[in-house]
Amino acid sequence: MIYYRQKIDSFTETFEKCSVIVLLGENYSLLQKDAKKISDALAGKIADEEMRVNKYFNQEINEKRNEIITSLKTKSFFPGRQIIMLNELNEKGYKIITEIDAEWQNGDAITIVTMNALSKKSDVIKLLASSDRIAVVNYTGSKIDGDFFVKRLTDAGINFSGKEVLDVLIDFADFTPGNIIENEFEKLMLFKLYDDKPLSVDDFFNIVSINYEIKELSLAVALAERNVIELEKSLSAFFSYSKSPISILHFVSAYFYKLSVIKLYGPTSFEVRREYPFLIAHDLEKAKQHVNQWSLQQISRATDSLTASDLKLRKYPSLFQHSILTQCLHKILEI
Repeated sequence: MIYYRQKIDSFTETFEKCSVIVLLGENYSLLQKDAKKISDALAGKIADEEMRVNKYFNQEINEKRNEIITSLKTKSFFPGRQIIMLNELNEKGYKIITEIDAEWQNGDAITIVTMNALSKKSDVIKLLASSDRIAVVNYTGSKIDGDFFVKRLTDAGINFSGKEVLDVLIDFADFTPGNIIENEFEKLMLFKLYDDKPLSVDDFFNIVSINYEIKELSLAVALAERNVIELEKSLSAFFSYSKSPISILHFVSAYFYKLSVIKLYGPTSFEVRREYPFLIAHDLEKAKQHVNQWSLQQISRATDSLTASDLKLRKYPSLFQHSILTQCLHKILEI
């Protein structure tokens, strides 16, 4: 049977007679949360503590195929339903699902599988759904626009101050993986739980993790813009409070690699969205300008230089690290 997540109200009522429940979607965090909810609904919230939940991850699923099949009928010391969790099963490994279904009898462990969204040409969904005992839950993506966020904010009882807030939320969603969007929205909901004041842009930036440090970004921007004065100011500030040169270099490397990905795939591509640091709004616009100022060959030379300097920083004691980092960044200014 094929189900759509948005239409499921009761996990227990829907899945208690299934051999396998397959959750299909791109939002890893959401799939894991729902897998836990289903496990709790079918086996109870203490099933994990009572060792009635067996978990297998990714590559080990195929390696432990026989063990997984055997655990279908293996009884626990504690009474109650048993659960098998197969996390991040790849599309090629789908046959273990049909094998479990073929062996399964009423009272055996129920298997919960999380899988990334399948390719459009895949026939796996139809194959799995041909069994009355296999439930396939499809997590269809919602269009993330102003209407989407108005509904989410309204449902959460959060007021917001004007279109500017919506624009920032949309900007954030355009260049952020789905699981991070869900996590950050939950933080916004908690922040405004007992607060009737409208959500503002400042609230957003104070609460949401943009996943990069502002000061490190300022240094990377100064370097990309070949602004010697701002670069020296940033370095002096970092050195004054003993910021690790290695961590500074790693952020700069990530930023320049991000520029190369933007140049190759375009600023709105999935490849860019998933690549750290997750830039939004003004910061993304800056990065797009830098992409126009640097050729792919220049970016490649910069990342090569950063990689070589990383090896030097690890080789030499901290006494020399400030000098090595400074020399590396000044060398990139000349590219």
